[in-house]
Amino acid sequence: RPSSSAAFGNLPPASVSRFVPETSSSWRGNDALRFSSTYAQGTTVRGFLCSDFVRIGPYGSFSPFCCVTSVSGMFDGSGIAGFAPPSRKDPDSQFPPLPPLFLSLANVTGQDTAKNDQPVPEPIFSLLASPHNAELQLGGYDEESVEGEMQRVDSLSKYAYVVPITSITLGKTPIVTLTEDAKSNPQPKVSAILDSGTSCICLPDNQIGGSVEGSPWEKFKKAWEGKTLESLHVEVDGRIPVEIPASVWVPQMQGVKGCLMRHCPNDHIVLGDWLFQSWLVMFDLGPTSHHKAPSIGFAKRSSTYRVGQNYQTHQRKRGVTKVAMTREKLSKQFDTPNMPGYTDSGPSSPAPQAQGQHSQVPDVSLSIVHDLYYLLPVMVGEPAQRFDVVFDTGSSFFGLVTAPADSAAVQAALVKLGTCSR
Repeated sequence: RPSSSAAFGNLPPASVSRFVPETSSSWRGNDALRFSSTYAQGTTVRGFLCSDFVRIGPYGSFSPFCCVTSVSGMFDGSGIAGFAPPSRKDPDSQFPPLPPLFLSLANVTGQDTAKNDQPVPEPIFSLLASPHNAELQLGGYDEESVEGEMQRVDSLSKYAYVVPITSITLGKTPIVTLTEDAKSNPQPKVSAILDSGTSCICLPDNQIGGSVEGSPWEKFKKAWEGKTLESLHVEVDGRIPVEIPASVWVPQMQGVKGCLMRHCPNDHIVLGDWLFQSWLVMFDLGPTSHHKAPSIGFAKRSSTYRVGQNYQTHQRKRGVTKVAMTREKLSKQFDTPNMPGYTDSGPSSPAPQAQGQHSQVPDVSLSIVHDLYYLLPVMVGEPAQRFDVVFDTGSSFFGLVTAPADSAAVQAALVKLGTCSR
């Protein structure tokens, strides 16, 4: 079996840490359209809007993205590939949200007719992980990787992957128990975000607006300190029992600092890669073309299936293409100079506004990223440059670390672009 270091197969090595627009004949950019985005843990990324030919596995499209020219805080990889649904439009901004990368790859709108494009046949992707690697299944899911039927539920949000939670237990210990009022309410009161960018789990340290009995975080913490080493059972929508074995969650509780988190976004539970190591999760974005919420499917992982071990970069099987990803530990602290047009601010401060003649693209709310993440190989430009980017189901942000906006490389690309357009 190939090792994880060989999982990217015949792709060229990701030796270039920054995207260089000057070398791509298909690149388009506008450094007057600036953006600034801040992660939940304080990392701030800034840059300007670009577009180029992007390929994942055998599929490709001309896609917009953010050329990241400044990073402050913890960051690794060559960028971020957010696979969440389209972002909510900011009513105070003249700019519509950028279409997510996967919607461009799947040509959900049907508007992309470039002759070089090869769209994903169905606007569906699935994720299955292991402690050391993961695989992205494009166009559906491989039935041989799961046991039993796929069980579906509509996301509670059009803009994120959010599912209703009716109970969580650790062995026989209740962690999330709905109050009688919450049980009788037709609207779900407790929900979970499905986020590949979260290593473990986030449980609110409160009663979630009076919807649960006690603090889920405190209950889990006491059970862990009491050496309760049994399966974690998560019931989704009152009918989908998701079991996370102790063999999945215990090693991470032992080995990942801050694995059990309690500062959860808007008191949502966050299910990270504990879920993706135990179950295949399918994300169907087809309904988003009709302004509806995506559909999410759950299927138990086959006990005999080996993630990322029986193929190299990508493999087609029964209409589904698998793309290998490696799992890495967050290791780099960045503090790059601020771009022209921005003032200095600490990593925990709100993202600054662009000044002067530059138009401001609305901030993008990015997901939790903590300690461990998956790197997805993407090819960008003509000729293609290879990058390993953080795969993230918790946001729709797609950005590549790029040479600074005022650098010779970007200025030369802008000059070349202007010359070609005349």
